[in-house]
Amino acid sequence: MARQLAWEAAVLVQEPPHPAERWQAARGKWRQAVRLLESIPQSSPIFKQAQQKLADYRMRYDAITQRLTDEELAMDNFNQAQTVAWQAAVTVQDPPHSLEVWQRASERWGRATRLMSAIPPLTTVSAAAQEKLAGYRQNYQAIAHRIQAEKAFLSTVEAFSASVTRLNTLQTKALTGQTEDPIGIDYKDYQTFVRSLQALQQEIENSPITKNNPAYAEMKTAIADYEFALTIWQTYLRHKEANADWLQNGDFFNRLVPLSLIDGDRLLQTYDVEVRQGIRGAKVPLKSTVWAIWEKADEHARATQQKVSAR
Repeated sequence: MARQLAWEAAVLVQEPPHPAERWQAARGKWRQAVRLLESIPQSSPIFKQAQQKLADYRMRYDAITQRLTDEELAMDNFNQAQTVAWQAAVTVQDPPHSLEVWQRASERWGRATRLMSAIPPLTTVSAAAQEKLAGYRQNYQAIAHRIQAEKAFLSTVEAFSASVTRLNTLQTKALTGQTEDPIGIDYKDYQTFVRSLQALQQEIENSPITKNNPAYAEMKTAIADYEFALTIWQTYLRHKEANADWLQNGDFFNRLVPLSLIDGDRLLQTYDVEVRQGIRGAKVPLKSTVWAIWEKADEHARATQQKVSAR
């Protein structure tokens, strides 16, 4: 009977892999065979032969037990990995997302990858696991790239905010009479400031992943404001150089810019600046105009930080 059960168990698991149910059935037969041999008394003439078979059957029983364990582990890992991968995919639907969301998705793809990697070979799902594993690793790498881009974006926004804060500090000092420059910063330094913002903007423009971020839209608008203020300042300096004979009439002393030389529609509609009418046409004061533009730019700068914090 033990031999018959052993033969049936061996036939049952030919040409693996097999599902857990088949390994379980074979294991049951080996267990029965072992118990039958164990029941043969020492006084039996076939006791010695039974003991030899018993050692072999126990070894086979242990091997089948391990195959059953592998198959059960494979199925459990496979199902868990698919569930975690689905959660990871859902996590990053409808981007953009915060860095924390991308990191959470990365953790899930990493866990799904580890679960699939732990599936033993020669199981019913090992081939499918290898196929899915390639996709999981690809997704994990894509998320890692996204996280790197998000970190770079946040670093750029921090640098942008720090620059704006420094400019606001200079303006405050000018308002309180703590600096000799009436605007708070001289032209060359302001030009350098704008160029530094343009460089930050270019960093984001070079990263298609983050350039559509809502926070960047606010930042881009703020930089456009600062650029517009620089254009007005440049216009004032060119006009002053071209009309040096006017130095005595007070226009340049008060830093007035002819409205006809700049984008007056944009200036009046967007920034609500003061316009002065004179014999030589409408003019705008350089300082209050620049400050009005800076105020609007600062609103967008603060909105940039709010959108980053809200994500």
